Amino acid sequence: FSTVMQISFKVPGLQSLREIWKLAETRGATNIRGLNHGNAISVYMLDPEGNTVEVYLDTPFYIAQPHGDPLDLSKSDDEIFSETEEVCRKDPTFQLLEDWQADFLKKSAGADR
Repeated sequence: FSTVMQISFKVPGLQSLREIWKLAETRGATNIRGLNHGNAISVYMLDPEGNTVEVYLDTPFYIAQPHGDPLDLSKSDDEIFSETEEVCRKDPTFQLLEDWQADFLKKSAGADR
């Protein structure tokens, strides 16, 4: 069961998130906020009709969800990614995303037997 009711858009980088935040402000979006989930960095907002919109980019890390730290997009890309990696590595569920994906595929293949 999930209570998530939103539309999400993936972007290629942090600069895209910064630009979309500014554009959203000028176009009437409200409740704009940033969250760092560790495995993704997201900007959330309500569109003019009150629908939740998420714009995000993936990171190369995996940590169990839910997880959400405040996001300060005024920091440099390097600062944001360094802080993200530091927080993720402290989480007991941390894995590099490629390792988590490989483990997931192995477990999924075993479940098919």
